[in-house]
Amino acid sequence: MKTPKAFLKAGLTMGASLFWLTAVQAQMPNADQQVDSLNQQRQLQQSAQALDTNGVPALYDSETSDVGPQSVLQMKPRRTWIQAYADAQFFYTDNVFLADHDKQGANVLVSTVMAALAPTPYNVGDGQLSPRLGYQYQWFNYDLIGPSSLRIVNNQFLGNPGGLATFDFNVSTVFADVSWQRQNWQFTAGTDFRQLLYFGSCDEFYQEWVPRWSTSRDFNLTSATGISIGYQGDYRMTKTAGPVPVGFNTDYNDRTDQGIYVVGSWRLSSHAILQPFYNFQYTHYTRIDRDDFLNSFGLTLYCPLTKNITLRGFVGYDDFNTDGFYAQNYEQLSAGGGVNLSVRF
Repeated sequence: MKTPKAFLKAGLTMGASLFWLTAVQAQMPNADQQVDSLNQQRQLQQSAQALDTNGVPALYDSETSDVGPQSVLQMKPRRTWIQAYADAQFFYTDNVFLADHDKQGANVLVSTVMAALAPTPYNVGDGQLSPRLGYQYQWFNYDLIGPSSLRIVNNQFLGNPGGLATFDFNVSTVFADVSWQRQNWQFTAGTDFRQLLYFGSCDEFYQEWVPRWSTSRDFNLTSATGISIGYQGDYRMTKTAGPVPVGFNTDYNDRTDQGIYVVGSWRLSSHAILQPFYNFQYTHYTRIDRDDFLNSFGLTLYCPLTKNITLRGFVGYDDFNTDGFYAQNYEQLSAGGGVNLSVRF
């Protein structure tokens, strides 16, 4: 049987959801968590890609015993200054609102463009220093393939004539960071300024300034397999411009994240890399009484078609637990694919 406190929490959560949805523009619940989840997934994929070696696949089974392992000769590259990429990721999630009960499924398209001043790494000490300064813009679009009827979430009807497309939003991010790599170790420090914007008007409903830091260690087990183990931390100074729960300030989402991850890489061929991963993240809110625990598991098939174009397919599962008064525990399963175009010049 639910306690009076549980009933009060459910009622306040329902009221907050109703206020979000009856605003002039609908705000996607937990939009910042969705952005974080996507960015973490892409960072883990990039970590696994970095483990790939320059080994050339054998032409026949006994080739290496005849002449030994073959490698591509390394040519000293000319210095480049600009890094740019465009990415499209389409997937299905069974819990788009990150709800505890009455899950709402949806198909999601996340489109990303990025450009950065990112010169070729400089030799510093016994390692290489890589600075970056850039800008990234993302579009989150829901239900492009067939509209879904909005159902009941937490006993609150989310009926809306615009369907899930009403919750589309954009993300604008200015970032700067510097990484230093020595052999298989890498250390990074940087900062992001991120704004979440309504899709149509581009009015801001959430912003955060995020100093961040990380370290990782790569282990190349064989010429075709490897593991990367890393730690990521940040502090988020936030401002919520949309509806704020009664009794809270606009900075009630201020928090620090501490996470560890393990990601593997198994090069099946020159055009296929299998990447299993696990990520654990602990989040402590500094303005309110709340702590979160997130366990994420996933598997990605990364397929480089050319030097600049890659395809990927993935499946992921999140298990989230919180003691926050307005927050909910949830489980989420998602699967889909993406394509990426990356250039340097």
